[in-house]
Amino acid sequence: MPKAKFVARFDIAAYYTSMRHDVIKAQVAATALDAHHRKLIADYLALPDLQDTGVGMVASGGLSPLLGALYLTPLDRRMDRLCKGKRLVHYVRYMDDLVLLARTRWQLRSAIAALHEEITPLGLRLHRVKRFIGRTTQGFDFLGYQIRAGARLRPSAEGLRRLRERARQLYEREGDWQRLRQYVLRWWRWHLGGLDGMVRRKGGVKRTWHHVCTHLAGKHPPG
Repeated sequence: MPKAKFVARFDIAAYYTSMRHDVIKAQVAATALDAHHRKLIADYLALPDLQDTGVGMVASGGLSPLLGALYLTPLDRRMDRLCKGKRLVHYVRYMDDLVLLARTRWQLRSAIAALHEEITPLGLRLHRVKRFIGRTTQGFDFLGYQIRAGARLRPSAEGLRRLRERARQLYEREGDWQRLRQYVLRWWRWHLGGLDGMVRRKGGVKRTWHHVCTHLAGKHPPG
């Protein structure tokens, strides 16, 4: 990030439900998979497609993450070429979430234009709300973290909102403070995620626990 002044972060809208079957089959055909496995993937796409639309797949299926990772490889290759050509500082993608880092506004705009050129033939579009374009000094959210140059990682606002919502649902369903504590502790361990030295630890899990309790409509744990 110190090398880049500008950043764009995007989500792909309706990622799994927008994937074209003909594109996936062509991508699979270009791999070393044998006929049996290609048929397996074709059936995986076709069986839930009762209307024979030729578009979309179940997001929760066992093969969906693999096919989802494969689907945007044309975009990955295009962005990698921009990085090697010094027209982009860095590009990173996790499934349908992606970040572009550039030195100038022009380079960022050029990369965004290339992004649209690659995803349009795939039948995809960017999410209208889940996006950020601006200076890296402002910081941005990615994969549940707030990322800012020179600062340790913090949970993103959306990540905290989801924590509060799931904690509220758990409490309303079970009313068990011990189970709720265990959930918050697991969330905190996930937040650390093995990123030693990169995550802000001020207040630790106690601060997160207090945050959750404060937002549970004034409820407080016994004792």
